[in-house]
Amino acid sequence: KDPEMRKQVRSNPYIYRGKLPLKTCHELLMVSLDIEKNLHEVTLPFLVLHGGDDIVTDPSVSKLLFEEASGRDKTFKLYPGMWHALTAELPDDVERVYSDIISWLDERSDCAGSVPETF
Repeated sequence: KDPEMRKQVRSNPYIYRGKLPLKTCHELLMVSLDIEKNLHEVTLPFLVLHGGDDIVTDPSVSKLLFEEASGRDKTFKLYPGMWHALTAELPDDVERVYSDIISWLDERSDCAGSVPETF
């Protein structure tokens, strides 16, 4: 949503803007189906983040990923009002997303707090 970030993305010469080749679409579909079929095997800690106003991917798809994973240590975080690219939102929202990710990792890390503040 950040207008400056959107401008940067749109002017980035490395971002492909053409139509996806049919083979790429097919492979994306095959990978998606494979993930869906084997999601019950996911037992590692699992974090799913999704923008509540995402129009690229429906939030219910991410919720399904979360529900189908068989691990006990899994977290689903929905960000109301945010779009698809959570790290391209307004600065305060991006900070909240990164803070949530870092907190989630810290809670599962044996070395949380062991890194000195200055290098």
